Amino acid sequence: MSTTPERAPLPQLQETLLDAETLARLVSDIQNLTVVDEVLLKGGAAAMASSQPLSFAQAVEALQQGRALGLQVRYRYQGKRWWDTLLRAPGGVRLVRIEHDAAVQSGA
Repeated sequence: MSTTPERAPLPQLQETLLDAETLARLVSDIQNLTVVDEVLLKGGAAAMASSQPLSFAQAVEALQQGRALGLQVRYRYQGKRWWDTLLRAPGGVRLVRIEHDAAVQSGA
């Protein structure tokens, strides 16, 4: 008799469009309230995100100045791991946030 392993639920995505003021608050919060583990920069339409030795602030600056299409910051906050993806968009910056290990935690 074969058994099917129980599938963990997918973590929830949160998505919103940030104006310049809200983006500045997000950057400040991440810099001051979290532990940043990794920053990935998306350089162009055909270029995959890649690890580069740059800070979160440098990556946001590259995004705002049009030198990058997007970035992903992976950080820890209040005992949880989060991945925020920021993408240039008409009218601001699109934020997609995921609690990376939510499924692992709910199955424990």
